[in-house]
Amino acid sequence: MFKHSGATIVMMLIRYCVLLALLLLLVGCVTHIEPIVNASLISDFKASVVEGYDPLHVTFTDLSAGQATDWKWDFGDGHSATDKAPNHTYNEPGIYTVSLLVTGPDGSDMSTKVDYIQVKSQIISWQEAAYYIGQEKTVEGIIVETSFSPELKGKPTFLNFHKQYQNNFKCIIWYSDRVNFLKAFPPNPETHLLNKSIRVTGIIEEYPTGSGVTEIILKLPSQIQVVGE
Repeated sequence: MFKHSGATIVMMLIRYCVLLALLLLLVGCVTHIEPIVNASLISDFKASVVEGYDPLHVTFTDLSAGQATDWKWDFGDGHSATDKAPNHTYNEPGIYTVSLLVTGPDGSDMSTKVDYIQVKSQIISWQEAAYYIGQEKTVEGIIVETSFSPELKGKPTFLNFHKQYQNNFKCIIWYSDRVNFLKAFPPNPETHLLNKSIRVTGIIEEYPTGSGVTEIILKLPSQIQVVGE
């Protein structure tokens, strides 16, 4: 019978170990070259604007990772949409949470952004008018005193929100525009609007300059809205 020497057996074992190591290395390389791909769907989005005054117009953009085929938006104000990039208008002041549910071949995922959209009211109280000099605002308040002053230059009509009107916010109708207001608020604006809650829209001006005393010059009856008796 053919017999192997001890040295031969050792060499055979070394060769076997080398071959085994090479085989394991090859398997490891193949595994590294061909990793398992995670094809999950991850929902994400952004808004064109997240804060502003009502009505606030917002465009939403889908930023989801993966292949999405369906979108379900919840805008937080009772409205929803199924477009990929919807436009939405927030008409009421408030803080809104927005969610996006995306669905595709790899499943579905939802992302929610809490208190994401903040909508402020365009309507301010007459006490706040001094903070918005030079801006167009809608001011709300009760007309507590009115007067037509033909003896003054420009023959103004005053609609006052405070008894001491000289140092407080007021509305002024110049005589050149008075005829339009006589038709809209018969028999005249000072009688018609007295003690009523109104909203008046216009540019808040300061007179005299630097005084902090504010007013809105009314040119059209459409600038006034009666909201309460």
